Amino acid sequence: MTTDPPLPEALVASGRLDALRSALGGGTAPVVMAVHDYPDPDAIASAMAFQTLARSWGVDSVIAHGGGSGRPENMAMVKLLRIETILFSDIPDLGGFRGAFFLDTQPAAQNQSLPGGTPVVAVIDHHRLGGDPARPAADPPGEPGYYADIRLDIGSTSTLAFAYLAAAGIVPDARLATALFLGIKTDTADLMRDAAKADVEAYGRLVSLADLPLAAAIASPSYDREHFRFIHDAMENAKIYSRALVADCGDIAAPDLISYVSDDFIRGENVYYALAHGRFRNRVYLSLRAKPPREDAAGVLLAAIGDAGRGGGHALSAGGFMDLRGDWRAQTREMKNRFLAAAGCAGAAPEPMLVLRQV
Repeated sequence: MTTDPPLPEALVASGRLDALRSALGGGTAPVVMAVHDYPDPDAIASAMAFQTLARSWGVDSVIAHGGGSGRPENMAMVKLLRIETILFSDIPDLGGFRGAFFLDTQPAAQNQSLPGGTPVVAVIDHHRLGGDPARPAADPPGEPGYYADIRLDIGSTSTLAFAYLAAAGIVPDARLATALFLGIKTDTADLMRDAAKADVEAYGRLVSLADLPLAAAIASPSYDREHFRFIHDAMENAKIYSRALVADCGDIAAPDLISYVSDDFIRGENVYYALAHGRFRNRVYLSLRAKPPREDAAGVLLAAIGDAGRGGGHALSAGGFMDLRGDWRAQTREMKNRFLAAAGCAGAAPEPMLVLRQV
């Protein structure tokens, strides 16, 4: 008889569970489960899991973010799993909450727009941010003043969320298991990108608990014609500089759409870095993918952004934004030049990704 592989015992020790419970306050006031503004399945699933854990301790909560969603997969997940979220702007009084529980993001990340002054009660994330690469930006020297668990060596916050549930003796129901399964699946590209042993083990456990037909429907939604037009335009604008590809997606309907481009274009032959960027409101958003032997997506992206914005990520995937200042075309060119230098392709002549054949 075979048994499911256990999560590593050290992933969530009992002391961590007790400290998190203490931080949440034992039901004295509700908590805001704060995710990034354009939440992906990993962020949504993590918030659902910790909402379940908090509820078991008598703590009420809401899942909140600052923006919307453009990817059909993300919208399908919220719809088909009947997930309730709210915008920060629709919360009439944040003062009625004990504070914010940041999930799949950090107070310093700035990919979330929680109003300033909201107390932080906890942070659980897996992203490397700017600054010292050896230390999470939300965990400076000394006491951070809130519960923090930031694992840079884990591929998905959903893996950590599942481990916390397991430590508390909670087996997720099919709805929550489906969400966590999708969170790991999307953030690790089916365990093929930035996945640690814990991600593999959690994924394996969740397979037997999740509603797989429903997960398949969420992961493979229908696309409208505008989606294919968006991909077509990105292909036409993409340029290859030696081993690095840059795709200008122009004005975009939502920041999370550009990850489609970086996900697909990194598959190009002899392409080791694929950067997609697009303008949304007063920012340029960036999505970067890498593949071996080039395994420093976060470092390359942070170098490309410089001091114009924020970013973070992992060895093979990263994302961020630049605030537009003055001439956005010149600013974007400078960003591209910094990216090519960091990718080791400075001075390389551009070649179009698509070379149309004469008929």
